[in-house]
Amino acid sequence: MIPATSLAQELKITVTNPSAMARANEPVVVSWATIAKQLPRASATTVQLTDEQGRPFRVQVDDLNLDGTLDELTFVADFASKQQRSFTLAVVSGESLTSRQEPFRTDAADWKRINGVLQSVDDDDVPGSGRDRRLYRFDGVGWESDVVAYRLYLDERNAVDIQGKRKPGLYWKYIGISGVDYQQDADWGMDVLHVGPALGLGGIGFWVGDSVLKPVKLDRLRCRIVARGPVRAVVRVDYYGWELDEGKVDVTSLFTIYAGDRVSEHQVILQGAKSAKTIATGIVKHTAGIRHWNPQGTWLYTLGPQSRANDDLLMALHIPQSTLVKKVEDEYNHLLLLQLERTRPVRFFLSSVWQGESGTMWTEAEIESFLERTSLRLNQPLTVDLR
Repeated sequence: MIPATSLAQELKITVTNPSAMARANEPVVVSWATIAKQLPRASATTVQLTDEQGRPFRVQVDDLNLDGTLDELTFVADFASKQQRSFTLAVVSGESLTSRQEPFRTDAADWKRINGVLQSVDDDDVPGSGRDRRLYRFDGVGWESDVVAYRLYLDERNAVDIQGKRKPGLYWKYIGISGVDYQQDADWGMDVLHVGPALGLGGIGFWVGDSVLKPVKLDRLRCRIVARGPVRAVVRVDYYGWELDEGKVDVTSLFTIYAGDRVSEHQVILQGAKSAKTIATGIVKHTAGIRHWNPQGTWLYTLGPQSRANDDLLMALHIPQSTLVKKVEDEYNHLLLLQLERTRPVRFFLSSVWQGESGTMWTEAEIESFLERTSLRLNQPLTVDLR
């Protein structure tokens, strides 16, 4: 009898860090279509990834647009300065990775009352006029790594809030089931941000005239949990018929977070528009939060005792320089205006660090290093070669 491992097909994945800065816990994303072309027997449950020393790596394969076809394989790895690493992706016959029950290090949840019963909903599809914030356990949908959590208000506020963690772990399921007051400080963490009428951290609206137009008038809002697992969680929010003066447009927000990471990507896609639009994102203004702007790395952050616990909270946004229209202020937000093309999504990063995680805030040098590494991820990504 031929051992199952002898039937394996293998593919070499070479990943290079092009920057002089070491990058830890860096996401690697590979097109599944490219993998499937070279490994025709590959499936989401029969692929196995190892590094140069033969050590196994957790992988996740996702259908990002929910059309029934797999789109990406992803994993996270550490890279030294200018380092090139080689990974082996193998198809192992007779062995299903699902049987290994890899522990989840990311999660996403949308807890909603349906007929009076609170339940986790992976596909929440409501008319634009039917968005009642009282139906939601935490105002909308949440996504988390084992380091930090974020949530999007699924109503006309369209703001992103932060759930800080005093100890690593996944808590959206616990919050949904237990009924605890997540805005009160607990041993596991708390809601650390007071958002008010602002965009929070990385929420969006259209820039119309000299103000932010949130999704007050919509035909329909659909929120779906695309993925959760050992490597990343992905949440998709579709705004159908977002009403502007010149007509209605469709917008998609795609939020992604990786295991062990405090950075969440926000990708914004425009459909149904006759021309490019300007969108606004930003960071909520707090008196105690000092604003900092780096025009070279195009990152904006605030820092100070601005959390609900009155201790230090860092909130940061990283944007591609090519999309920046201008930086402005309004009553509630430090705003970045971005050019959103009809054929090209805008992607930017939001991140946070809370003093309550460890009891002490990061040093200035640690903050600068983190911000620079995050900028490199966006503007100088890893290169991936398949052979």
